Amino acid sequence: MNLRRVSFCVGAVTVLLLAGCSPIRTETMSLSAARRCLNNTVDFGHDGGVIRPDQLRRMGVELMIHRATLGGTKTDVDYARRERSARVAGLKWGAYHYLKRRESVGAQMQRFTNVVAATARRNGTANHPVMLVLDNEGADRVSWTELARAAQRVSGRTGVWPLLYCSVPSPGTAAFARQCQELEALSASERQVLRECGLWVPRYGEQPDTRVTFSVPRVFGDWTFWQYCGDLSGRPKTALAAMEFSGQVGGAFTRSGGRTSLRHFCDRNLFNGSPAEFERFYREHASAVSAWR
Repeated sequence: MNLRRVSFCVGAVTVLLLAGCSPIRTETMSLSAARRCLNNTVDFGHDGGVIRPDQLRRMGVELMIHRATLGGTKTDVDYARRERSARVAGLKWGAYHYLKRRESVGAQMQRFTNVVAATARRNGTANHPVMLVLDNEGADRVSWTELARAAQRVSGRTGVWPLLYCSVPSPGTAAFARQCQELEALSASERQVLRECGLWVPRYGEQPDTRVTFSVPRVFGDWTFWQYCGDLSGRPKTALAAMEFSGQVGGAFTRSGGRTSLRHFCDRNLFNGSPAEFERFYREHASAVSAWR
């Protein structure tokens, strides 16, 4: 038997086995699969523009998620007024915190929940549920272990688990290998925390296409939300070639300043499930500030 061929076959099998055992899998979404999801969630951060939540609701939007805080010292100046207007329009509400790895995670979680609570009390919405989200991405991201600990702090105060917005790199990169190592090092309790939280995947492309791939850590089982459309570098970006996935919301959102090509576009997200599953997820992951510890 040819020894070189045996060696090649063994190597190929090893690669396949390792790929199958990787703590991160690759998801491929087609246009038809995306259309089976709920296109019902938008997210915003400070831009100084005008949002018309009543128009968003008429377009089928049910949940608005807005940045509340960044790191340990910054508060989003648009958060309070938009929380109030979204509630008036009858939208479900979510607040997210952008994590900074060089700052105390514990202090960040304390300030995040304090700001959300204080805003709700000032706006008279303390009895309305709010879903909290931890945004962990890019150069600022913390390890998966630190993220699990941050989620525990949020749950300890609010009584519910936050949703986790996490950038997960593609295979073949140094960042992918590093995250694989972090995931493999998780304790059983940390894995359970991540599963309880749910995963929100950011993945949108430079050019439209009919299918897109993104990475999903196996510890979550599956993704919960997918941000399929964002607007960076001066123009809207979408991962799917169809108008309903362009991020165009017309008069429902007018951005202040910036390029005219971005004025009526916003970040949009799909929920991976049925309307009943969406209602259940929100109910299980949102709590009223008046009930917080």
